[in-house]
Amino acid sequence: MEDIYRDRSRIIEFFNSHGLLIASDALDLLLKSNSGDLVNRLITRETLDSGYISVDKIRQTLNIPYDSSDRKFEIYLPDVRVKSSVDDFRGYFVSRYEKLRKIISLSSAMRGSTDIKGIKKIREDVREVKLVAMVSEVSVTRNGHRRLLVEDLDDSIEVMIMKNKKSFNEIILEDEVIGIVGGLSAKGDRKTIFANEIIRPDIPYRVIDDEKGDPVYVASLSDIHVGSKTFRKNDFIQMINWIKRSDSDSSRIKYLVLSGDVVDGIGVYPGQDSDLEILEPLEQYRKLSEYVNQVPEDIKVFIMPGNHDIVRLAEPQPVLPERLKKDFNDNIYFLPNPYNLVLEGKNVLIYHGMSLNDMVELIPGLNFSTVGKAIEELLRRRHLAPKYGGKTPLIPSPNDYHVIETVPDIFITGHVHSHTIGNYKGVRYVNSSTWQSQTDYQKMMNFSPNPSMFTLFDLKSKSTIIKDFKS
Repeated sequence: MEDIYRDRSRIIEFFNSHGLLIASDALDLLLKSNSGDLVNRLITRETLDSGYISVDKIRQTLNIPYDSSDRKFEIYLPDVRVKSSVDDFRGYFVSRYEKLRKIISLSSAMRGSTDIKGIKKIREDVREVKLVAMVSEVSVTRNGHRRLLVEDLDDSIEVMIMKNKKSFNEIILEDEVIGIVGGLSAKGDRKTIFANEIIRPDIPYRVIDDEKGDPVYVASLSDIHVGSKTFRKNDFIQMINWIKRSDSDSSRIKYLVLSGDVVDGIGVYPGQDSDLEILEPLEQYRKLSEYVNQVPEDIKVFIMPGNHDIVRLAEPQPVLPERLKKDFNDNIYFLPNPYNLVLEGKNVLIYHGMSLNDMVELIPGLNFSTVGKAIEELLRRRHLAPKYGGKTPLIPSPNDYHVIETVPDIFITGHVHSHTIGNYKGVRYVNSSTWQSQTDYQKMMNFSPNPSMFTLFDLKSKSTIIKDFKS
């Protein structure tokens, strides 16, 4: 370990292996110290509990007087690259395909479907064939027809959607799984399917039953961004105080969901430190705990990470680090992203919502003001991130956790700082409101968020309540 202090990357990786973050000014001072044993000396119970090494900790360890000049607050994370093999990617897409194939195959329109190999054995034109496949390419021909290349586990085939067909208007994304019903053109060894109908996995229609008894509410909020100068602290405190008052509505809140970006973090974008009121992420979480610890103990609080939180950016994201838990009350639970909660017998699907950025770009006519339509497109595709390789980093693993296998009763998202509620075939959904004022980036994009809105879903009926805490 004597020479590790000379290598910036090795120091960062070493601390990260112990669950520790290090500030840039602390790292610079450590490198200048020329002290070979300092790296090991910094692994103490105090730093392990805090999860963070500041410049003050290094000064204290080296007995250096405090100096407030030239402070830098960027947090260094190791350059971790997920090494994925071809088998990892294949396992991921096989998982996606198999899960969605089973859902699509339940449709009456897909009875009698076959695989691509079986279709390719046919030597003459056939009026109707059916298959379930994953889209690998989407293009438009010179004549304006849509051409797809689709594949199953063993083979691929060309699919044409003529521009005079109703299915031509379907927005089809690469990597999504669809059912195809159409005629087969068999000219020698070349086989082409001319699609008449595209079958989605989709959500079946359902009726929300009103149960007898008092309401039981699950409340949702997102994108709090504690630590940011634009965090709407007064609105948030007002909301917490309303919950504590236990009036006719707030007294019936049994569950509270915080669906990601609960703090602003640091190093998320260049120059972020100038936008922060609290510079150290762990202090941001401590401040968050001061707020949410005021929620009455008979309410279960669930906290999910987002792209500003101190977990890996790639999805699925793990729960927040266990070392943070000591600052939060026992009624507060950490969740991974995404996650399906079962509350009072109802499925509540929670997803921070990074893929909504992709959907807004991929689906013509959508924008952040109409994000509800993007949410409905995810439900139609039964997948939280249909397009692989967009703005949503995904880890290839043997299990695709973004497939919506269980039909949700309630779907909660966030991320885009809008506030939209809707109902898609009996699935109530919300893009939960932010608690951050308009940022400079949003001004540049001409987007005005709708902050400080609090949504309550009754788990016993179709009732939904919205409380506005904007001051």
